[in-house]
Amino acid sequence: MLKKSLLVCLSMASFSCFAATPTSLSLFQTVNERLSYMEDVALYKAQHHKAIEDLPREAVVISKAGESAQKYQLNKASIENFTAAQISVAKAIQYRYRADLLSKPTDSKPRDLTTVIRPALIQLNNELNKNLSTYLASGHKITQNDWPEFKDTLDNHYISESDKRMLFTALEKIKR
Repeated sequence: MLKKSLLVCLSMASFSCFAATPTSLSLFQTVNERLSYMEDVALYKAQHHKAIEDLPREAVVISKAGESAQKYQLNKASIENFTAAQISVAKAIQYRYRADLLSKPTDSKPRDLTTVIRPALIQLNNELNKNLSTYLASGHKITQNDWPEFKDTLDNHYISESDKRMLFTALEKIKR
């Protein structure tokens, strides 16, 4: 009986190790989820008469991403570069959405920038860094073979092919 219990426990522990290793798809889905907030950000900023570009806030976000990178043993510069690419794409989404609002106004209420969106984005950035670290530590890396899956995973219609390519190139360069 003890032998059987030990075997069950060991097999469960082995399975949980496999389950903890993220896939490239799960990484791409996290990037996509982060970008899914950008229409709410744009709408919030439009309704509160705020500019899309906020360079001091962007500097804070990049700095915090660098701190998170170090926490997860990722190369700080490569994460900061990827974060800057995400910010560029996020702003592109916001500008394109705001342009659409000129001809298609909405009565929708966005999620609150301070209490909902920013905390979610911080959580997603940390989750992405943690999962990237685990993914890379397990011997995986993002390569050109992953491009089709990445391109298909990012599903916001305001993201252009060149936006996706810029993000993917920055993601490929992340290292430990």
